[in-house]
Amino acid sequence: MYIVYRCPKCGEFVLANTVNHTRTCPNCNHRAELKTLRIYGRAETPGEATELMKSLKAKEGGGEDYTPSFKRLNP
Repeated sequence: MYIVYRCPKCGEFVLANTVNHTRTCPNCNHRAELKTLRIYGRAETPGEATELMKSLKAKEGGGEDYTPSFKRLNP
């Protein structure tokens, strides 16, 4: 499962895989524990999460096109 949250330090939307317990913001490098964050949306796949992120960023203002990059983690 993937979640979208706002970085508590810089306020940017961030995607995270819930398999992990923490996530580092790609914008400001702040590391946050996922269980302590307000979640703005959930998705089953990375593609759905990307669409959710685009929709949230567009609602926020400007309709800016956003395409996140994912790093593949080896289990």
